[in-house]
Amino acid sequence: MNNSQFDGNISMSAVESWHSTQEIDSTLNTTQYCFLHDDFFLAKVTQALFEDFQAKCMDSENVNESSDLVALFYEICSDGIAAFQKVSMRSERTTSLIPVLQQLLNEQQAYLLLLNLAKMNRMLDDLKNLEKRSVLADLLISDVEFRRLLVLLEWCEENAYSEPEANAELSSECAHLEKNCMLRAETLHARIRGENLCDLDLDGALHGRLHNKDEELESRVFSVIYTLVRCGRIDEASSLLEKAGLYSLTPLLQLRKMSRNAGLTPFSTDETSYYLARSRAFLKRTIDKIVSKGTSLSQVEACLWSVVAGRLEPALSLSSRTEDRLWCYLNAAVESRLDAAITIAHNGDFHIGIGREVENNDLRINSIFDEIATLERSPYYIVYRHIVNDDSLSLIAFMDMWLEQHEDDLERFPHVMRFMAHLVLLLRFTGQRVQEESANSIIRNYVRLLISLKLYPIVPYYANKLPLEMAEEMVVEFMCQLDDENVRKEVLNAACAAKMDGVRLCRQIFNCIIARYPVVEEESERDDVLINAWNWLIYPGSDTYYDALLGMNEIMHVDKLDKVKKFLHRSKKLIDKILESFSHVIEANDTVEPKLLRAVTEYRAYECYLNALVKFNEWFKHSQRSIPSILENSADDAGTLMDMQQRITFEVIHQRANEQMQRYENASKQNTTAAIEALDLVLRFPNGWMTFRGVESETLSEEEIKKLTEIRSRYVTAVVVMLVTLFEKSDVHGSAQLVELLADEEYMLAEIIPKEQLRILIKQLSVNAYKKARI
Repeated sequence: MNNSQFDGNISMSAVESWHSTQEIDSTLNTTQYCFLHDDFFLAKVTQALFEDFQAKCMDSENVNESSDLVALFYEICSDGIAAFQKVSMRSERTTSLIPVLQQLLNEQQAYLLLLNLAKMNRMLDDLKNLEKRSVLADLLISDVEFRRLLVLLEWCEENAYSEPEANAELSSECAHLEKNCMLRAETLHARIRGENLCDLDLDGALHGRLHNKDEELESRVFSVIYTLVRCGRIDEASSLLEKAGLYSLTPLLQLRKMSRNAGLTPFSTDETSYYLARSRAFLKRTIDKIVSKGTSLSQVEACLWSVVAGRLEPALSLSSRTEDRLWCYLNAAVESRLDAAITIAHNGDFHIGIGREVENNDLRINSIFDEIATLERSPYYIVYRHIVNDDSLSLIAFMDMWLEQHEDDLERFPHVMRFMAHLVLLLRFTGQRVQEESANSIIRNYVRLLISLKLYPIVPYYANKLPLEMAEEMVVEFMCQLDDENVRKEVLNAACAAKMDGVRLCRQIFNCIIARYPVVEEESERDDVLINAWNWLIYPGSDTYYDALLGMNEIMHVDKLDKVKKFLHRSKKLIDKILESFSHVIEANDTVEPKLLRAVTEYRAYECYLNALVKFNEWFKHSQRSIPSILENSADDAGTLMDMQQRITFEVIHQRANEQMQRYENASKQNTTAAIEALDLVLRFPNGWMTFRGVESETLSEEEIKKLTEIRSRYVTAVVVMLVTLFEKSDVHGSAQLVELLADEEYMLAEIIPKEQLRILIKQLSVNAYKKARI
């Protein structure tokens, strides 16, 4: 399998279809639109796979046996494969389906390999307790390499038999041949008539040829037999030979079971099976002689008997698929090692002539996979190699290296990345050695993938498998980008379920947004971001009320009336609830944290200022309105030229004008009074606006004091400027009183207003007081 078979398996932008079939992201290009419409089912199944893997990991994280979780992974892949295969049967299937299906098959095979290795380890205990020793049992117990080779061989055969299309064709062909085949019947009849054709033995090709009809039928039968042997179905192959009339060849296939059945290789000469070794040796010598002489055997027949004899050629040369080439190598390696062990056990009574590959180390697991790697570029076969060698460190190192080599286009390989991330988790869950830096790199890449796929609810689980600081950094970073209220809560719940500190996350998210979008005086879209960020501090409930209050104070720094007013109006009930809960705390405790007292006071101060700002703006807006016109003459002054109708009309108009003026003057008076009172409350705020004394001032750093002083100076100056403006544009005589208030030592307002600005303000107030006094 080359790179083209596993890349580009799913378009990342098409993940919008995972969330809604109605809404399509406007940023999708034409190709992605096609994917969305044609392969929506593919995207949904892929999403389900990702979610199922995460759910099984959460449920099984503390399992005692790794095989339990591996079996669950295997079943998830099976379900996904079954779903994709249904789609693949449609005539309109797209090319994107094929690589996804192949990846799932490769991944499933990796889990099957893990399961088979675990099964072999369990079987070793049974072999050690056998009453009768055997060559195969001793070889499995003592030779780790042989044990792994045999597991790989049987795994290859099981994979071949599990291929749905091939399996269906094989079953159909077997059924047909069993009912309609009598192999070499025409040849037998011809021999009876005296024609010079071959006999029916294995070496019959050395003595003549088959009848034409039998040649065609034989090729068909031997193709099926070879496929059955390739799939490890020896009994089915033997049954077909019997039904085809080739009874003499059936025992040859049965001898192949000696590498699978410990009872067929006993040490004791008292056992009947002991002498099967001689038959095995004779068979291999015969096949070696037939194949090596280049007789008229067909390709499939030569491949079949060479495989049975444990030869590499010609089967290897005629195999085009990686999995078939691997099986040829493994078959030769297993047969070779077993032959050598049998020869030793029989004290060299016979020499099979096979086994030289073992002596030269040509057919070991690493050398076999080296050969495979010359043509195969898929990462899966390298993973298989490290799995069977039980080399977790090399496995982690390879996966990290592979991801690094593809770091610029990792979004093309979502299923590969998911597979690698879950292998890391399997290794960790079972306590195997891993290189933590590389393992974290793999998990980190997978988390990034999940974020790009918008599978937000499963992100926290995998992020939590990273070191705490790294995990929180990644989760906070992507959660900062979430705007939808429901998605935020869903992800936060997922983080808590993954045993992350939800309260801590919410605090970090808010602080991150504040740091990223600092408060500025200019109007900006970031103002809405800051205000929206505050909601993170209310999701955990009372645990973050204090943080919510501090956050509220931070947002109040934004001197944009409309936005802050809407925010306070929207959140008023919750804010009142927070303040009420703190009031109970303050009243019930003799000693209260200075920070809490300070936060409550700061909020009250901002609330007072904001109210004053609202009242001033209402007054200023009213003052800019046109003053209603007043009719100077009454109906009596207009003379007697008007008739009755005109006089009535004139009086109505005059009355309405007076009423409008009265309403205007009343509103002006109310707005003026309300604005003056609200602004005066800021200047006369208890202990001074944004001034902390006594307990409240404890633990304040110099930087905090400096910041509060700047805020107080800016806001108090603004209030005084508003009052000066109000006195200048209204008939209220308050300038002199304001000058006195500025000089009052109790409030120390003059000390916090910049000197030059204070001088200008006092001059304006003095001029205004003088003008009002002359009126």
